[in-house]
Amino acid sequence: MNLKNILMADSQNNVNTDFCPKSVSELLNGTYVFVIPSYQRGYRWEEKQVIDLLEDIYKFSKSNQESYYLQPLVVKRCKWKDENGKENDAWEVLDGQQRLTTLYLILIYLFENSLTRSEEKTFTNDKIYKITYTNRPQLNFEDPKPQDNIDSYYVRTAKDSIMAWFERQTQSGNDVETAFKHCLMYSNSKSLVKFIWYEVPETGNTIESIQVFNRLNKGKISLTSSELIKALFIMDSNIISNNDRTKADELVLDFNQMERQFQNNKFWAFISNDNDDYQTRIDVLFDFLTEKFKENEDKDYAYRKFQNLYDYCRNKDSVELDELWKNKNIYSMQDAWKEVVKTYDRLLAWFEDIMYYHYVGFLVRMGNQPREIFKFLSEKKGDSKEWTLDDTKKVFYEKIMDCFKEKDKYLTVESIDGLEYGSDFVFRILLLFNIESCIRKGQRFDFDSFNNEQWDIEHINPQNNASLVERDDRIRWLKNVKFILETKEKLFERKTEAEKLQKECETLIGDYEKSERGIDNKYKDFSKKAMEYFSESNNKSNVIENNDSISNLTLLDFRTNREYQDAPFPYKRYRIVEEDKEGKRFIPVGTRNVFLKYYTNSDKESSFIDALRWTKTDAECYLQEIHKVVDPIFNVFNVNKTENHE
Repeated sequence: MNLKNILMADSQNNVNTDFCPKSVSELLNGTYVFVIPSYQRGYRWEEKQVIDLLEDIYKFSKSNQESYYLQPLVVKRCKWKDENGKENDAWEVLDGQQRLTTLYLILIYLFENSLTRSEEKTFTNDKIYKITYTNRPQLNFEDPKPQDNIDSYYVRTAKDSIMAWFERQTQSGNDVETAFKHCLMYSNSKSLVKFIWYEVPETGNTIESIQVFNRLNKGKISLTSSELIKALFIMDSNIISNNDRTKADELVLDFNQMERQFQNNKFWAFISNDNDDYQTRIDVLFDFLTEKFKENEDKDYAYRKFQNLYDYCRNKDSVELDELWKNKNIYSMQDAWKEVVKTYDRLLAWFEDIMYYHYVGFLVRMGNQPREIFKFLSEKKGDSKEWTLDDTKKVFYEKIMDCFKEKDKYLTVESIDGLEYGSDFVFRILLLFNIESCIRKGQRFDFDSFNNEQWDIEHINPQNNASLVERDDRIRWLKNVKFILETKEKLFERKTEAEKLQKECETLIGDYEKSERGIDNKYKDFSKKAMEYFSESNNKSNVIENNDSISNLTLLDFRTNREYQDAPFPYKRYRIVEEDKEGKRFIPVGTRNVFLKYYTNSDKESSFIDALRWTKTDAECYLQEIHKVVDPIFNVFNVNKTENHE
């Protein structure tokens, strides 16, 4: 029977109770208990989905339509034990649990906040249908604590979204609560919200329930490949154990533990690229195991591989096993599960090892998949029994150098000096420099914070700011200069010149704020004098000749760069030090050290104590440090070569 037939049956009151419309109000008699089985994911609706449902129901309530049909609610009769151990009749939900749970939360809101005194006598709390999640029987729908578990987090988010939506509508003068009560709670209302109720015949067989769930959800956008794979493992476990739930429950616990690890943002940031398009994070684990290439856009690729293995296990005579499993010597779902656990343990070991963490993290940033990295390492190692840590490091170096190839030629140590602003290699070298610096200090580079920002290549010593043409940009720049001239005045060796510049700067700011005419030339003249003052122009031999050179470039997050763009070096230095102290923004170690002049030789160079200028000497010392850190990697193909960049 299709949807059209259902609607016709509804209008004719000729209802097939196994496959029919059922209004939400019919579920408010205190007898309905819905059980969400363990092979399904938990509640995962986000704010947008909750708001969309609220808006749809409200729009329907204002129309003249008699029925608003939700997606099918596919159920099967089952038994359920309450908290007292008493067995009760219940409904196992095979499909539709997300909407069912969201409506439950909406009803809780209405019962708690909008009932009149007369309604409170009819609609008591025990009339609302009950929902229990097998994986989380203690899930608190009334007061969920988001820190407890991922289901509680989503339930809390949904409840807050529902309350905020009703409050906004009420403040706008809309009587939404009455509208919702009529279409959800009153069975005699002219407009009712209804499920398409589909009851699967009762068999007592958990396997058939999972098969129905699998068929219903295969191909749905809302269900992920990993969730279908999980269902296959549970189904196989129940078959092997003759429906002994112990093994399946252990598997679910292990699966959930893995899933929680992938929800760890620091773990996820290390193993995934910002551009990776995964439905859920744990999908990366199954893509790794099934050797899915990043060019493959089939989101169900891994699921199809596991489905093939499952089908083969059920009927070896008629199903051809995929070559993937043959090559891995896997011929059962139990063997596949062992490989899943082994792969997960490998990724976790990488995360915990400082060398693997940083080099895998860098390679992933450069577009490599964890599976590709593992394959490269395995092929290099081969059957060697004398493989050392140094061998692994060397292989990592070789893989990293693939990120520095142009027209099949590797970038050389000598060519680093010639890199300039605009080259893709600049970002890669600066990121590698920061990561390798962390390794040398025994620290962990924060890939999570790094991924949360957009990154620019910033000039340490600013370019010619006379290029600023917008009035507001010029005022911002002038105020930055004035700030430095005021706060650093006592340190200036040319105090008289500083005071003169400060007064001229204040006058220009006032002229711009008054929108005086003819001040553009004054601004250009002043900016030239200010930049000469901050660039040690009195010592021509120590002025940076090429501002676009890599020795004058560093990584800076997009927001910080836009806020202090083209500001003089001392102002950038001041702001970055302050940002680092506050800890509100992630400042890479290399960027912080550059503005602290950490790399300038304090024993030989007087510029070490000059906080006002970034000089040629500073840039040369910075470049020497870059070479010191990255040259061992760039020389991996010529281990006997040594370079002196002192």
